[in-house]
Amino acid sequence: MKSKTLNCKSNNTLAKAKLAYLKLLKQKLLYIKNNKLEFYNPHKKQIEFHKLGKKVKERIFMAGNRCGKTYCGSMEMAMHLTGIYPKGWKGKVFNTSINAWAASVSIEATRDILQTSYLGTEDIAGCIPKNCIHHITYRRGISGAIDTLYIKHSSGEISTLGFKSYDQGREKFQGTSKDLIHLDEEPDIGIYEECLLRTLDTGGMIMLTMTPLKGLSDICQHFMQDLENPNKKIVQASWDDTNHLSDNEKTLLRKSLRPHEIEAREKGIPSLGSGKIYPIKEDDIKVNPFKIPDTYKRCFGMDFGWSNPTAIVWAAINPEDGIIYIYDSYAVSEKSPAEHATEIKQRGQYIPGVCDPAGGMSMQSSGISLIDLYAKAGIYLTKADNSVEAGIMQVYELMNEGKIKVFSNLEPFWREFRLYRRNEKGQIVKKDDHLMDAFRYLIISALPLATSLNAIKTKPKLNRTKDWVGS
Repeated sequence: MKSKTLNCKSNNTLAKAKLAYLKLLKQKLLYIKNNKLEFYNPHKKQIEFHKLGKKVKERIFMAGNRCGKTYCGSMEMAMHLTGIYPKGWKGKVFNTSINAWAASVSIEATRDILQTSYLGTEDIAGCIPKNCIHHITYRRGISGAIDTLYIKHSSGEISTLGFKSYDQGREKFQGTSKDLIHLDEEPDIGIYEECLLRTLDTGGMIMLTMTPLKGLSDICQHFMQDLENPNKKIVQASWDDTNHLSDNEKTLLRKSLRPHEIEAREKGIPSLGSGKIYPIKEDDIKVNPFKIPDTYKRCFGMDFGWSNPTAIVWAAINPEDGIIYIYDSYAVSEKSPAEHATEIKQRGQYIPGVCDPAGGMSMQSSGISLIDLYAKAGIYLTKADNSVEAGIMQVYELMNEGKIKVFSNLEPFWREFRLYRRNEKGQIVKKDDHLMDAFRYLIISALPLATSLNAIKTKPKLNRTKDWVGS
């Protein structure tokens, strides 16, 4: 009897301990749930976006749906509004209160998406801690829509966050100066320019978080055609970059999307639709870089330039299956033939190359052609066939057959590949296409000339200055 009593007391003590533990665990989970700012765990692309804020004025998080782009922008805005930054924060820091805007496509989208992201709902916490909210003013005539948030900053001052929407028009974005503006989804370029003007006298910055569903729009071109500008940066994110989507969820999402939207909605890559010259999925031709074996035959194609870049694309051909690997590219402006020749030699002087046939024309100033100048620098070029449409078709067919693969790390190449398009009249847009021209020259004319390092080692040396004919 005594033993049973002791067991009963022991069980009661254990049950009470379990209940106390569950209560503490519930309180902890509730605390975590209500303090998102303190427990923010960004994925690698979100971290990259935040880091850029330390020095970059204009940032775009161009991401697929469900990649956490809005959440990323909202979390950073919450930090700046409150002055509360996580340990190890490497982005921008505001030591005093800020005056900011947040805007989206419509009044409803701003209220239902952005406002909810910042403040949460009755059941779900927002990015801004509730105890940091000083007071709120609401818009007239729109149920639940906030006009301005007043937030307590760690400095003791009050930050302000005004909510706006693109459908208000450009005029509503004129006037006052701002330290920070968060634009969620793609605005009209006019509204974006107004927002940029609002940050000029404050040294402020713009965060744009969007899925590029409008294709190669003015906004996309504003960033994609100026990649060397240190004040403008793009971070692209796909479903594979997230830490919350399972493989099964990704598969189900892909099945629910229309084919022409997959690139944009999954990977954050602007879809060019029917205007795209090479309507090929990037994943179908993209491969991870690898060391090119000495048995692979190599060659290159070259497009001349000065203010526009001189562009070169190198290829290696697998002798077993004939697959052509684009493994290197080069695009540099305002350099002499001798300087470009140095770059070519560093990649292998034995590699034969073809070029824009216009390079064979003599220049009026000297009577010497570009091909001759390269020959003097030790690079002997052959004129390529410049049949544009035939060359494009040949490139496309080889891609379609799986015979062309491109190294994934060739960002300048991929940038032009994405922009290479036709206008509404079916004409090729002759802008930022120099690597694509070099690529076409390579495929249509250089492949028969390709040679391997092994072949060079066993081949008698030629006197190139004597044997080369440049034709």
